[in-house]
Amino acid sequence: MNICHCYLFIICPYITASPVTTSSSSTSTPTTSTTANTTTISSSTNSPTPAPTTSPVTTSSSSTSTPTTSTTANTTTISSSTNSPTPAPTTPPVTTTNSSTSTPTTSTTANTTTIFSSTNSSTPAPTTPPVTTTNSSTSTPTTSTKSGNTGLIVGIVVPLILILLIIALILFFYSRRQTKKQCPDIPVHNISNSGLKIEDYEEYFKRKHADSNCGFAEDYEELKSVGTAQSKNAALSIENKAKNRYTNVLPYDSSRVRLSMCGNPFDDYINANYIPGYNSRKEFIAAQGPLPVTVNEFWRMMWEKNVYTIVMLTKCNEQGRVKCEKYWPSETHHYHNISVTTTSDIPLDSWTIRDFRIKNMKTAETRYVRQFHFTAWPDHGVPETTEVLIDFRHLVREHMDQYSRHSPTVVHCSAGVGRTGTFIAIDQLIFQIERESTVDIYGIVNDMRMHRALMVQTEEQYVYLHQCAHDIIRARTGTNVDLIYQNNEALNIYQNVKYLKL
Repeated sequence: MNICHCYLFIICPYITASPVTTSSSSTSTPTTSTTANTTTISSSTNSPTPAPTTSPVTTSSSSTSTPTTSTTANTTTISSSTNSPTPAPTTPPVTTTNSSTSTPTTSTTANTTTIFSSTNSSTPAPTTPPVTTTNSSTSTPTTSTKSGNTGLIVGIVVPLILILLIIALILFFYSRRQTKKQCPDIPVHNISNSGLKIEDYEEYFKRKHADSNCGFAEDYEELKSVGTAQSKNAALSIENKAKNRYTNVLPYDSSRVRLSMCGNPFDDYINANYIPGYNSRKEFIAAQGPLPVTVNEFWRMMWEKNVYTIVMLTKCNEQGRVKCEKYWPSETHHYHNISVTTTSDIPLDSWTIRDFRIKNMKTAETRYVRQFHFTAWPDHGVPETTEVLIDFRHLVREHMDQYSRHSPTVVHCSAGVGRTGTFIAIDQLIFQIERESTVDIYGIVNDMRMHRALMVQTEEQYVYLHQCAHDIIRARTGTNVDLIYQNNEALNIYQNVKYLKL
C-alpha cells in the first residue's frame, strides 16, 4: 500500500489529467437484458506542489428499450485522496447521469454508488463539491408491438386450427359413412311435380297415343337409365349369386331388404327392395319369386318384417318354364324356424286367395297372412282389360288398410320388376287421381326405379298404366262404364267389399 502511495506521489505532479468521460449506450430488443456498469476511480496522493486540476468525471448511461426489455445500469464512482503536504486541489463535481427511454411495459433500473475515501492530510482537506446523480426517464407514447410474440403465437395457432379442421372433416365424412352403413334405408326421391290435372289428361293421352304410342315410347326411353349407377355389391358377392333368379335383376345396396344374421355374414341377403307407396316410403317390398334355395329366407322375411299381405302376380309355371317356386305347403311345413300351414285356398276366375297360419317355433308366436294370387297376367305382357287389374288392386288395398297399415306388403312376380312394378304403380296412380286429381305416371316410375332396377319392365306395361289412368278418369266423369269388381265370387269371401264407383 505504501509503495502505491509513493508511486502516485512521484508521478502525479507531472500529469495533467484530462476529462474522463465514460458513456455506455445500450439498445435492446424484446426479451434482451442489458447491464451497463461504469466505475470511475479518482485518486490523489501527497504532493509538495499544488495538485493539478482534475476535470469533471462524467459517467453517462443511456438505455433505450422496447417492450419486455429489462435494462439495468449501475455506475460506481470512487474518489480517493491521500496525504498531501500542500492544499489539495479542488475536485470538480462528479456527475453520473443515467438516461433511460422506455416504451410501455419496459422496466429500467439505475443504480449509482459513490464512495469517497480520504486519508490523513497535513493541510486542511479540500472542499469536495456534492456528487449529483440524475436519473432521467422519458416515456414516449409509442404503442408497443409484440412482433416477436405475435409471430410465435401465429406459428402455433394457425397449424393447430388447420389440424382441428382436418380432424373435423374426417369425423364428418366418417360419421356420414357409418350412418349409411347402419341406416341403409331407402333414399328419399320425391315424385315429380309435373303431374297433369285430370281435366287436361284426355288431350295429353290422345297426343302421346298418336302414331303408335310414339310419345309414350319417347318418355319410356328416358327412364331406362334411371338408378342404374347404384351399387349392388351384396347381390354380386360370390356367396349370394346362387340366390338370384336372374343375373340382370339385382337389388341396390341402398334399398335392399336386410334379414337378420344366423351365424353367417351372408344370411342377411334376399333379392328384394323396399319400394315407396303413396302412404309410406316403405309401403311395399318388391321381391323376386322364391327359388328352392331361398324359400326359407322368403318366410323369414315374412316374419321379421311383420308382413300380413302377399301379392303374387305370376303362375309357378308359364310356357313350360318355372317362374316361381311353390313356396307354400298344401297343409303344414317347416321352413327352418317358421312353421307354415295353409288354412284356405279359394281359386277364382282371375285370382286365387290363400290364407296361411305362420308360427315361430322358437317363440311359439302365431300370425296370419293372406296371399292374393293374380293368375290372369301373362309374363312380359299386360292383362286383357284395365278393369280386371283395377278391381284386383281394390281387393288387395282393402286388406292392406285393415291389416298392413304399419307393415310392408310383399309384391312379387318372377323377377320382381315388370308386373310387380306395374301393380305398385297402379296403386299410387289411383291415390293420385282420387286425392289430388292429378296424374304423374312418369314420376311414379322414375321414383320406383331409384329403388329397384327395371320397375315397369316393358314399354307395353308403361302404356298400359296410362290406359288405366284414362279409363279411371272417364269413369269418374261419367263417360265410361262404372268400374266394379268383375269377379263376383270374391264378394262371398269379403263381406265388407262394396261395389266401387270411382
